[in-house]
Amino acid sequence: MGQEDANTSLSYKIETSDELGRYLVAARDLSPGDVVLTERPMVFAPKAMLDPEAQMPCVGCYKPVFTDIGERCAKCGWPVCSGNCSGLGDPRHHGIECNILSVRPECVLDNMADYYRHDALLPLRCILLQKTDPEKWKNLLKMQSHMECRTPGTEAYDEANEFVVEYLINNFINKLDKDTKSKYLPEISKELIHRVCGIIDTNSLEIRLPEGAELQALYYNTCILEHSCIPNTKHTFTHSNANKNDLYKITVKVVVPVMKDHHITTMYSHALWGTQARRQHLKDTKYFSCKCPRCSDPTELGTYLSAMKCFGDGTKPCNGIHLPEDPLDDETDWACSECPVKVNNSQINMLISQMGEEVDGVLAMGGSVTMLENLLCRLSTFLHPNHYHLYSLKHSLIQLYGRQPNYMSEEILEKKTKMCKDLIGITNTLDPGNARLSLYSSVLHHELYSALILKAKKVNSDGSFKTIDEIKPLVIEAKSSIEFALKALKDDMEETSGRKLYSVIEESKKEFQKFCNEKNISV
Repeated sequence: MGQEDANTSLSYKIETSDELGRYLVAARDLSPGDVVLTERPMVFAPKAMLDPEAQMPCVGCYKPVFTDIGERCAKCGWPVCSGNCSGLGDPRHHGIECNILSVRPECVLDNMADYYRHDALLPLRCILLQKTDPEKWKNLLKMQSHMECRTPGTEAYDEANEFVVEYLINNFINKLDKDTKSKYLPEISKELIHRVCGIIDTNSLEIRLPEGAELQALYYNTCILEHSCIPNTKHTFTHSNANKNDLYKITVKVVVPVMKDHHITTMYSHALWGTQARRQHLKDTKYFSCKCPRCSDPTELGTYLSAMKCFGDGTKPCNGIHLPEDPLDDETDWACSECPVKVNNSQINMLISQMGEEVDGVLAMGGSVTMLENLLCRLSTFLHPNHYHLYSLKHSLIQLYGRQPNYMSEEILEKKTKMCKDLIGITNTLDPGNARLSLYSSVLHHELYSALILKAKKVNSDGSFKTIDEIKPLVIEAKSSIEFALKALKDDMEETSGRKLYSVIEESKKEFQKFCNEKNISV
């Protein structure tokens, strides 16, 4: 155990229950910023990239390489950034697996995504632990695999079978000579690889790398953190190579106060999805039904993130709101708050899913203000103003209002300010500690700042300039907004997106100081 782990091991105790298995509770009262645990990964490997025919991660260092012109590992033929990549001989990276992958030496340039399946590398690296690190292998096999839910015929089993198990066995393992097999894979079977796939699906965490590739990694203690849709911790990864053994080390920190003996939680779903979408995702990927306080509350902590408007009974309109009668029941009816009309769950699901496709379509196209406003207007007929589909559209709109020539009027800036404040209210309620929505929160506060400063600079409707007394309240609010925008990113500086956003906001802050100096305003 490292020194850091020894110092922080007093933060938590491991408890066990029939329902949750192993889980963590606070060993003492914990405050925001307290470290719960730090841990090195047991094993990690790259995932396939979004367009694997065009780019693949180097198997030694995970930098994206262009597949048609990239170099190949001299021994096994897999794409690499260069023949001198230090990871090619490193046992934690490509060093050991290369002995298995090299039994298929021929290289191809067609159908490369089928030929080089990067998603099969983590299962392979896991299985190789039985020889390279027997202690880690023993611990890996203690992890939950949920094989009782992954039976032949289920999507999870069939996908793993086609893309990992058959791929590894037919292309590599069956071609190994007896000596190599007994040296590296003394225990190997289809069942074992399936079990490892189950362990990975249930327990692995994703790590986004600065260059654009993604890794999957397994952590022995972190994996027992219990899920909650209002998590009280945030985790970050070490990307720097200062100490190569600390590469991808995870640090789990408390983000809101946790009382002694209370559960320590993380989140395995998306904080801005509605309850049904989150619960379905957790059932499909983690095999459990979430019953956390947010999932149990039809209003989702008063945010109404999934709420619909009442359709009325066909004779007269109704101003009521439709909410699930029992959000923990997948077949629940949705009841109106004002009238007797009820709608069944499958109808609601169909509507929400159709709307989701429309929203995703417009956002994927980088929708213009007009497109976003038209869709927002249309969906607002059916959805509560706080609905998560409308949140997505508004979050995009606020980044266009006040930044495009036709959208700079006083009226638009008022609209932008209100939208920012509404979305900040939802975000703060769902994620008070910035565990999951720090980037969203930072963007919202930065956009609020920019709307307030534009308002301060604008001339009045009669053409006169604003007085210092008129400007000062806007400037005071703008200052607190921009400071919050920077503070929200304090744990995101290892991530490229967090660093980029931080530098943009820092530039805004310099402009802000300049504006205050010019106007001789001290805040």
